[in-house]
Amino acid sequence: MAHTASDSTITGRHSLSGWGLPAIGIAALLLVIVALGAFPLIGRNRPDLAPLSTPEGVVQRFFGAVYGGDYVAAYAMLSVDAQREVTLNEFQQRLRYERESEMRIDTVAIHTDTATVTVTITHFGSGGLFGTNEWSNRYDLLLERSNETWLLMSAPFW
Repeated sequence: MAHTASDSTITGRHSLSGWGLPAIGIAALLLVIVALGAFPLIGRNRPDLAPLSTPEGVVQRFFGAVYGGDYVAAYAMLSVDAQREVTLNEFQQRLRYERESEMRIDTVAIHTDTATVTVTITHFGSGGLFGTNEWSNRYDLLLERSNETWLLMSAPFW
């Protein structure tokens, strides 16, 4: 049977429509996957942080840096004396476990050139068959005023 020019045009259109429907389906599926991936992020609001010029603002940013794995930034929030106590590498090794925890500021007491920020750290771990493994510790973090900012007087938790 002989094909005419009009037959190949019809066949060509038919081939394109054959790919068009699967392409639309794949594009729709990709949009659904992207939307589902972004959904958990929509509900997460970044907490309001206290100003960096306050002791609690420094403590919040310190833990934010630790949780984010930016140990250099966290280490920079230690006083010179505290940095003499521990090297950056030791600091990083000791605080690595803190990434699976939450921090809450309980109280702030400001004196002339020092401050005490009391925090509760809640740690989370796998509990296996019978639930989660969760425990909390309370710490008093001492800070000193250095020019226009506050610095932690000792590396926390040891």
